[in-house]
Amino acid sequence: MRGRTSLSLVFAVIVLVGTTASSGFAQSCAVSTIVRAVDKHEQPLLSVTPGELKGEINGSPATISSFSPAGKPGIILMLDASASMKSTWSQSIAAAKQLVGAAGEKIDTVVCGEDIQAHAIGRSEGEKLLNQLSAQPPKHGATALYDALIEMAERTNNRNAAIIVISDGEDNASRHSLNATVSLFLHSSWPPVFGLILDYGEIRRPRRHFQEIAAATGGLVAYPSSASKVSLATEELMATMQSAFALTLQPSQPITKAAKLKLEFIGPDGRPRPDLRLLHSADVAGCDAAPGISAKQK
Repeated sequence: MRGRTSLSLVFAVIVLVGTTASSGFAQSCAVSTIVRAVDKHEQPLLSVTPGELKGEINGSPATISSFSPAGKPGIILMLDASASMKSTWSQSIAAAKQLVGAAGEKIDTVVCGEDIQAHAIGRSEGEKLLNQLSAQPPKHGATALYDALIEMAERTNNRNAAIIVISDGEDNASRHSLNATVSLFLHSSWPPVFGLILDYGEIRRPRRHFQEIAAATGGLVAYPSSASKVSLATEELMATMQSAFALTLQPSQPITKAAKLKLEFIGPDGRPRPDLRLLHSADVAGCDAAPGISAKQK
């Protein structure tokens, strides 16, 4: 069965987020991840089998030992309310309301600019906050987007979670650099970062460097080309984010420090599928405390 929605990607994508913790020199090592997939038509895949996938950790084969639906993730929605968002504020609020409505109660809504300005928990509180903001376009303030991402990720205990950012991708006030932000997300096994980047028009160009955070953490970015395409892009991004699978691999030997993860689709002949491409967290931190996914990840 295949979903009916798509993202603005050239190839199909599986998004993987390492959710691991070191288990020392245990004889048996399991590494659990959350997996998302879309096909070459940019539609989320709702059914994937372990036999379609091949895994490697630090260049050595890793056996896929389990694969099952992960359930809908907890969502942290971050709305950029800095001055640069003024021209796209109505679309930002509309997209945020659309996401809150689709997420149900498993969502936190966060408003950020130079710092975290507001935080609402659950659907009803998020809707109240967005209604208040709809008539208050940003007038001033710099953007400390990277710092806000780090602060919210540090507060997250749910391993089956995702962060989605509505922004123009600009950061001009963070203490942390882009590279430092990526490094912290990887080494802390924080949730993937998804982005709805509203930066269209003749004056501004898309901040493509935000893609570096998404790609490194196992997230995706949508760049709607006009205001009229924001709603569809939001729907597609949410559909992909919610189509998650829990996957566990067993590496050739225990992992005691950060390791490189590689996963790819393969055909019946064992060769990589040219029509399907993988995106995943660049590193995993180590072995699970016990084989399989912990209670926090359920």
